[in-house]
Amino acid sequence: MKLHIVKRLLLVILIAVTLITFIACEDEPVKIKLMVISTVKGFTGYYIVNGDTPVPFSATEDAYGIALFEKEIEDVDYLEVSATTFDGATSIEIKVYSDNKKVKSSQKTIEDPYNSYTLNFEYSLGEEEQESSQ
Repeated sequence: MKLHIVKRLLLVILIAVTLITFIACEDEPVKIKLMVISTVKGFTGYYIVNGDTPVPFSATEDAYGIALFEKEIEDVDYLEVSATTFDGATSIEIKVYSDNKKVKSSQKTIEDPYNSYTLNFEYSLGEEEQESSQ
């Protein structure tokens, strides 16, 4: 009788350990970091993750003349970003980082800072590209 109880107990322990191991081995969600940077003045914009609702953002220049927005985003398959500078901005850049490594970016030096400029950007999970200028 005792042997039967011990066998059942060992079976329950084995199942529990297997389930815990399986749950612990599940993939962690993919995280990316989105950064939008402008020199002089600032910007407004939005980002869309996987076709969901647009999320607005904005930034104004700090004491060093840099405007910065950064956001960590999880479970991204596709990201769209649009950022429009305020009049007087001299550049705008959108960057995506994964595992602390820049995987894609786009930047524009604004030749006529008296006009605003809109930079649009798209990123797909796994995409790695050299810096591009638009």
